[in-house]
Amino acid sequence: MFNLYKESRAIAKEAWDACQGDIDNAMDFVFQSCDGHEVAIYHYQALKFCADVDTSEGEDWLEDCGGIAQDGDSFGQIANRIAFATLLCASQEALQEIQKESE
Repeated sequence: MFNLYKESRAIAKEAWDACQGDIDNAMDFVFQSCDGHEVAIYHYQALKFCADVDTSEGEDWLEDCGGIAQDGDSFGQIANRIAFATLLCASQEALQEIQKESE
């Protein structure tokens, strides 16, 4: 089972360390890390992720960005998009927590 807290915290910590505390660069790093994550790339991993994790925050984020599904999307592509957005939101939140902890 996917542990969203642990994974998002690891992504955020890596971003924070790599960017030496520069929050803007760290946010970009988080985005790139989530975009290249297996749940954002592989349909099977995304489907498992969506089955195991509460994706509400990611779905809300996608709705704010114009919608979850795009014309011509497959079921797998939608799952990838939801998984990416959920991981991104959790990782951005974890990064903000790490920033506060380091102050």
